[in-house]
Parts: sequence; structure tokens; C-alpha cells
Amino acid sequence: MDMTVMHSRSHTLAQFARRAQMSGQRLRKLHGERRLPPPDGVDPDGSEVWTTTTIDRWLRATGRTVPDDAVWPYRWPDATEPAEVIWSGDVDLPRGHTAAVTIFDGAGQPVVYAVGYVGQDVSRDTIAEAAIARLDPDRRPGAVVVQPFLLDPDADGPHPHLELWRMPEQPEPVPHPAPEPAPAALPAMLRRFLPQREREREPVGVMRQPVIGRQRHPDAPEYAGSVFASEVARVLGRPVPLWWAGTTTPQIVRTVRLLDQPRPLRIPDTITEWPTAIARLTAALEHSVHTIYPQAFALLARDTRAVHRDVAIALTHPTTGDGWYLAAAPQPPTWPAVAEQRAAVAAGRDLDPAAALDELDRLAQVEADLPWLPDDPYGTALRQAILLLRGQLARDYPERVYTFPVTYSWPDAHGPIHDEYRRHLTRLTPADAHGDPDRPTRRLVRLLTENATDAAIDYHQMLARARERLVGLYRDPEGRLVAHLTTGVSGIADHLLIEWPTGMPPAGWTAQTVIAADETYSGTGLFAVTPGPDGTLLAPEPVPNPGDEPRFTFGYNGNSPAALYQALVRCALGDWTAATHESWTQRLSPQTDDNRGRPHSQLWQQIVTSQGALRLSWADVQQWARDDQQTLRRR
Repeated sequence: MDMTVMHSRSHTLAQFARRAQMSGQRLRKLHGERRLPPPDGVDPDGSEVWTTTTIDRWLRATGRTVPDDAVWPYRWPDATEPAEVIWSGDVDLPRGHTAAVTIFDGAGQPVVYAVGYVGQDVSRDTIAEAAIARLDPDRRPGAVVVQPFLLDPDADGPHPHLELWRMPEQPEPVPHPAPEPAPAALPAMLRRFLPQREREREPVGVMRQPVIGRQRHPDAPEYAGSVFASEVARVLGRPVPLWWAGTTTPQIVRTVRLLDQPRPLRIPDTITEWPTAIARLTAALEHSVHTIYPQAFALLARDTRAVHRDVAIALTHPTTGDGWYLAAAPQPPTWPAVAEQRAAVAAGRDLDPAAALDELDRLAQVEADLPWLPDDPYGTALRQAILLLRGQLARDYPERVYTFPVTYSWPDAHGPIHDEYRRHLTRLTPADAHGDPDRPTRRLVRLLTENATDAAIDYHQMLARARERLVGLYRDPEGRLVAHLTTGVSGIADHLLIEWPTGMPPAGWTAQTVIAADETYSGTGLFAVTPGPDGTLLAPEPVPNPGDEPRFTFGYNGNSPAALYQALVRCALGDWTAATHESWTQRLSPQTDDNRGRPHSQLWQQIVTSQGALRLSWADVQQWARDDQQTLRRR
């Protein structure tokens, strides 16, 4: 039997009893007393099932006989002394990456411990295969690779598991070709479909077995699930290191490996939120934010104190356990004396909504005009303060909070509405405050990177990528910024990034206004087009989704057009909370097989059945929105 299939097989209670060499009656009694391991699932009949690994782990843990065909490490004996290190160092991976590997002699069988370095996008399968390749070929059968799960500082504490890969204990048999018959034995119809070289080399009359599913490379280990650190340590006679995510740098891994001490190496904190939070607060103090913007500083102080509390708790979790230890532990968070005192005082200040709204307007302008610098703690402090103020004020003062645009991505910008919108844009020069992509402001960078965080912009080089695609920068008649980028995709039109409004529409829409969008294969720009008194078109105005993100699609009956429906209903009714969470569309849109006579939404039907371009009369939209509102009130 294929060992891979057998060891991943699930067993019912009766099969559990046979593998455990116990009577069914005895096993049912243990099950009733809840002394068996929790089941791994249920079979199609609803019966509980356990995997082979779960059964063997339980047998080992309870001192019972483990079957001879059990996978590593459950039938391996306890180590009587620490396992010898056969080799340790780095193995090469694709694209110039490397991983740290230590090879132990575990009861005569190689046990390979591997951990990838931080910042490298390499799969664990690739690391396991490279680690096995470091062994001599005659040592590979039966060898195993373990890789630790990287721990999250925000989690409840370390979970002492490692992922397991293994090589088959017996080399895979190589099929022997059948005796080669005379060439005439292969029908001419089949021979002519083979390339010349294949016709000369292929054993005639032998049919190859079809390959079904994904094949494992003969020299690659197979994934075998997870294993407790205690089981690995039992076989190796030594605890294994676990790692916080972000601490597996080459320098730290090398130090831990050379010291070989089963306790954490104390390192500076570079992995939790605390360094960023305290840097923001310190920068805010240095720029007198606590006196110029006291409401914003109070929220920033509360946020910083909350981060300190959470990180302090996370870093007090145990650093050692049964068969494991944390390889490197960040230093606990500490306060600069002045910052701690001023944060404590500010955090106790009650919010003054009127003062906070005034500060929000001023902070938004100041922060937008700052030059963008990577790792600028002052810029990020102002940005965090703005977000905190918006969160506090949005429910009661949406008309003041949602005056700030968000970046809208129009990836397939083309058509007559697009052309008309572009006609009213003014091209920017580097002399404009936000017109120089080589010395960008924070506002311009938010546009070009679609509102990404400073950390993401820097890590993923998002600004550099946007600059490579940038064709031009513009302003619309309301002063909003627009970036024109190439798509880099054949057959797709230009890509626009637009500072899109999030508030209510302007008062200038009339009964002659048309809600319009071009035909598209993805998200589209949605605009209100209004004729002026002399019959000429005024500049198209972006249609907002008040209080929410604009994600406009139409022409099919799915979930995505609900954002467009929501936006039109909110604009038409002047209600920030209308159609929240698609509740209106769920109650008003009948399904094709629904014969219960659900209420019908004319607006929804227009959105989901419009093919090609979208054109809706604003007067009709207003009436349809009122109809839907009345329908729901009567229900």
C-alpha cells in the first residue's frame, strides 16, 4: 500500500480499535469517558474519524504500542543523550535566497531543522526540498524536515508545533520496460503521433500509465502535517527553537546557533507595534502637537498606551515549554520618562467635539502638504491622529468627517465619459505643490499608492513602481488630484487614480442630470453629467458613496453592483446610513427562481440589467430610491 495514502487516511472508531490493537468495546468505553483524542472530522455518513497521525500520537502519549508502520516520530525511541549535529549552515534557494539548516542524527536517521530568513518570499516546500538536497543521497530515504511555525506577537502565546516533511523510507521503484517487440507491433496510427526521437526511443507496445493529479518530484520530501515540539525533542534529546515572526534574520539565527543555549536571546524590539507607536508619540511631542492639537494628541496618547499594554502582555508569555524554547525574545517595551508622563495626562482628557473637528480640518491640510519621507515618524503621527479623530467623530458628524477624498482606481479608463472628464482636467507641472513625483507630498504619494500605509509603500517599493507607470498628473475643476498611468496590460485602456469624494453630492445636480459610466470590464468611473443653461455640458462630477468606499460595477446580478446601488440611494436620500451592508438589495432584489413575490426595486434592476454603458436619469434615481425606502417602511 502507498504509505502516503495510508498515513493521511481517516479511521472510524472501529478502524481506530484495529490500529490500536484494542477491542471495540474497550475503545467505545474510552470514547464515552472522553479519554480519546478529539476527532479530526466526520466521514460522509456523519461518523467521527481520526487520522493515522492522531491515533499514533495518542498511542505514544498513553504508553501503548505504536504500529510498526507509524510515521516519524511516533515509533522512534526516546533519545538517551542529545543528538549529534551532523551539519549546520545555510542552503541556497531560488532567486538568491537562503535558509538556515541544522542536520541532527536522530537515532541513526537524519532530522533536518530548517527556518527561512525574514523578508524572503520562498515557500516552505522549497525550503524542505533544498534542505533534503544537502544530505548525501544514501542518507535521504526516511529523512525528515521540520520547520517551526513563526509566532505572532499578538497571539495568545506560543503554539509549540512544527510542520513536518519526510522522504519515503524505501526508494520509489523504477518500472522496468517490457521486452521490446518488433517495430511493426506499434500501430502506424499511434506511431505517426510520436515525434521522431520518441518513436526511436519508446519501448514499442508499452502503454504508459496516465498521471493523475500533482506528482511529487522523486527527490523532494512529502508534506506530512504538523508535529508537537515535544515529540521532536524526545527523539533529538534536546529542545527545539521557536521564533517570533520577524526575528529570523541571518545575524540573529547565526548567534542563536553558535550559542546553542535553550533560552531566549534578548534582542531589540523590531517586530511589535511598540517601536512605531512610541516613535510617533515622541515625534508629536517634539513638534508640539500636544499644545497645538490637544484633542488629537489625547487620542494619540490613548492609542500609544494601549499598544504598550498589549505588547507588554504579549511579551510576558512563556519563553520555554515542553520540548521548545523561544530562540530570540524582544526586550519589553519601555517609556521615555517625559513621554510616559505627558501621555498619561493627555489620555485622561475628555473629547471636545467642536475643538476636535477644528483640529481635524487643520491637521488634514498640514499632513497632506508634508513631504513624503520613508520612516518619517512625524508624518505618520499626524496621519494616525487624523484617523483616530475621524473614528471618534464619524458617527455624529459625518458631514465634517467625509469631506476628505479617497483614492479611486479606474483601471480600464476609456469611452466617451472618460474623454469628457479628461477634457476638464488641468495638467500639473513640478511648480505645483503636489505636482512633482520626484519630491512628492504625502497627499500625492497617497494618490499614487492607493492609500497604502507608509510601511507598505516602503517595503513593496510601491512609489517607485507607480513612478515607472506615471504619464501625467492633473487637477479636476474642484482641485482634486488625478494621476494618469499606463496599465502595462495589452488590450486594457489607461489607468486613472482619482481623489474621489466621500461626502454627499453637490447641490448643482438638476432634473436634467444623468448618472453615467462607460462600458468596462472591471471597476468604472461613475459621474454625474449635467447640461448648463446654454446647453453645453458642465464638467462631469464624481458620484460619491457617502461615508464609504466607491467600488462601482454594474451589468450583472452579483454582490459588487450593491456598492453602486448603495451610493445612489445615499446620494438621492441624503442619508449616510441607507442601504447599509447591502440590506436593501437583499430584501428588494428577487431571485429568478423566487415565486414568493418579493418587492421589486426598479433601481436595482436598472443597475444589474444595464449592458454596455450606464445612463440613468438623476430624477428617476431619486424617485426609485424613495420608492424603495417606502417599500421597506411598509414591510
